[in-house]
Amino acid sequence: MAGRPSSPQTRNFLRRLSDPQRMILLAAGNGDLSKGFENVIDLYHYVHNEGYRPGMELNSLQIGRATTNSPNPSEPLRETVRENT
Repeated sequence: MAGRPSSPQTRNFLRRLSDPQRMILLAAGNGDLSKGFENVIDLYHYVHNEGYRPGMELNSLQIGRATTNSPNPSEPLRETVRENT
């Protein structure tokens, strides 16, 4: 990673995305990179609240195996909805 180090006060950042990173954000945002970035932030917020910390194995997360094609109708996929700005 090149460039100057970020700080907690950073508000904007510019980063080159690899093709796999771009594909992940596009998938997370249903074709919208910005929305995908917001959704990945929301996902990290969730897993952090569940106890995940950087460096932990991802398989330590207890995530259900349901897909969006067959969600459990008794539980919402997300508890909050991001407002369009």
